[in-house]
Amino acid sequence: MGVEKCFSRREDGLWVPRQQAKSLEDALRAVGLRPQALEQAIAAAKAINGRVTDAIREDKTLPDERVAQALALATNIPWLPTAAADDLDLASLRDLMLDEDGRFVPIHRDGEAVAVALSYPNDKRDAATALMAKGEKFRVQPCIATPRVIETLHYRYFVNTAARFDACIDVGDYSGALGALLIHACYLGGVENLYLEPGVRVGHIRFGVEGVRRHFRALPIERGEDPDLSNGTMEGSFGRLINLIVNDMRVRDVQIHAQGALNEEIPEALRGRYDFRVEVMRTVHGLKAVLRPYDRHAEAADFANLGLDPQTAERLRDYVEAPYGLVMVVGPTGSGKNTTIASLLFTTDAVSRSIQTVENPAELRVGTWAQHEIPRTAVGSEAEAQMQYEIVRGLLRSAPQVIYFGEVRDGDALSLAIKRVARTGHLTLTTFHDVSAAGTVASIREMRTIQGERIGADAFSSVLLGILSQRLVRRICRICGQPDEREETRSVLYEAGLGVGSAPRRALDAGCPHCFHTGYRGRILVYELLHVDEEMRDLITHEAPVAKLYEKMGNSLWRCGLERVAMGLTSIDELRRVVRIGVA
Repeated sequence: MGVEKCFSRREDGLWVPRQQAKSLEDALRAVGLRPQALEQAIAAAKAINGRVTDAIREDKTLPDERVAQALALATNIPWLPTAAADDLDLASLRDLMLDEDGRFVPIHRDGEAVAVALSYPNDKRDAATALMAKGEKFRVQPCIATPRVIETLHYRYFVNTAARFDACIDVGDYSGALGALLIHACYLGGVENLYLEPGVRVGHIRFGVEGVRRHFRALPIERGEDPDLSNGTMEGSFGRLINLIVNDMRVRDVQIHAQGALNEEIPEALRGRYDFRVEVMRTVHGLKAVLRPYDRHAEAADFANLGLDPQTAERLRDYVEAPYGLVMVVGPTGSGKNTTIASLLFTTDAVSRSIQTVENPAELRVGTWAQHEIPRTAVGSEAEAQMQYEIVRGLLRSAPQVIYFGEVRDGDALSLAIKRVARTGHLTLTTFHDVSAAGTVASIREMRTIQGERIGADAFSSVLLGILSQRLVRRICRICGQPDEREETRSVLYEAGLGVGSAPRRALDAGCPHCFHTGYRGRILVYELLHVDEEMRDLITHEAPVAKLYEKMGNSLWRCGLERVAMGLTSIDELRRVVRIGVA
């Protein structure tokens, strides 16, 4: 659905329905919900006496943003898009916090009129009651937003989790401090990892945001008498936090490395919503910890909003509708591979097709997929490959049509995906760690199973539909980004044939409050696609050089990135940070 067909944009960033839908069902159809999915959602809602929109959100048959659009259309209430909410600064409205749990938040005040963001239209009454309790005659002007948007605004502006962390540290409440830290990270925006890293006398807490680390706090470390820092006990604020994490993982002793998850220390505000996988490792200064949050209610990205060119998008949609074959999405850790595959799977009909998964872990939980997760206790052990094999053997007996392997790490897993799944008439999608699409072909040629058997170029090429290689580059802040008039940038674009009509920009070193003083806000995709036609299949079968594969592909990560630079979306500096100059 084109948003402009159903909404018109106001100057304040809200989108107003052009015409109210006759019913919620009509509104859901207007935003793209398939008839069979709507029928299923209505039946599910009746079964538990619940809302149809809740059933859709639980099964993820429609992106949450579109559910919000449908509610706005059905009620003729303005809609607050996620992108517009990201631009809001609500610091001046802190005295109007309306709900401790964050069900609704004020986003604008004009005299006695207060615009309030709601997930459900019926929450307007509670919001009005909360405003009346403030002692003034406020009038509620509701708008619809996704639950995630409202929660983020609530914790970002109305609950000062950073200050709460500091206060808990000051009084020695380390469990409270850890809880505040976790909430702060989950709603800060874009945090992929939390790093707790010890030094000699100070430990540092950092956030991995949009592929770059940001410093959050430095805390003191008090040492025991053991002169060996790696084995000595760590006390002080930093040491107490590390010990709390290790104890909650239920790990007795970390000799070199341990992995697990948080259990009791997940704060109530996040319990049932977030899981936290933890890696602990001994360094020369003591234990370090890396925590990665997993949002159980995470939304798949809307495939239409990934930023793919029309030809690439059409080919990927054709792949996912194929009766059988292999589709691979490759790139380093944190390049958005699983997000792309999930968004692609959402373009097919999961009600009429059986989609089954083998994941480690299941990051996105979808009600219409049959998802199988490798037990945490088996991850990284010799039992993992056997567990994966047993899951595949079992699910093949349950009539799957589409199978998603969360990742193939070795020759045994790849052989399983190709020979037992793709070559037996199933559409197979998977991710793989490699630097380029053509390089993936070369890597697979060298892979062996544990018995030393090759995958076989012919077996691989016979089922391969395509390989998408991708990276995420930071988007230049729209507020403080500056025109890039450097001769070096212009020269690179002209050499690539992109100089005419280009409008490159660069990030301001000091940034601004909107981008947290980084010069960048958000990320965009750069990609390349190795599409397998008969000529490409022949090249792969006969083990042609990587350069020959690239020549046939006619596209590359670098070229795609330069196109983004020419459009002013990212900078040449950011592109060089993420993508190697040239073909990959």
